[in-house]
Amino acid sequence: MRLVLRQRVRGELEFGIIYGGIVLLAILAGRFLPVLAAAPSCVFRALTGLPCPTCGSTRSIVHLAHGDIVHAFVMNPLTAACAFVGVIYLFYTVLSLVFDMPRIKFVLTEKEKDGIRIAVVMILLLNWVYLFFSL
Repeated sequence: MRLVLRQRVRGELEFGIIYGGIVLLAILAGRFLPVLAAAPSCVFRALTGLPCPTCGSTRSIVHLAHGDIVHAFVMNPLTAACAFVGVIYLFYTVLSLVFDMPRIKFVLTEKEKDGIRIAVVMILLLNWVYLFFSL
């Protein structure tokens, strides 16, 4: 893996603003709207008795929105971690746009990409196993 600094190309999609903006909107909704009352119950859990891979995500975002970081991670650690990363990515993207800073780009080999894919699947599975025992 190599890290490369590169300038933004005009017309390039800003994924940091897209993903970070979605997370920020979710956190704002969790803070100011009654999302727990409006959220439907989990169909997967109702049918199987087991939590789905995203069970606790809404409650996690609501806890984050109210500043309760510990309970956010208890509800769904992966959702809370992804929300933090999304917000950090948003601010990084906005700062690099405003100050026209070069971007950090990861250059990966195919073998490294495969390793990351396997790691992501393992993290998703570990999070799901955690949810089996905690929710």
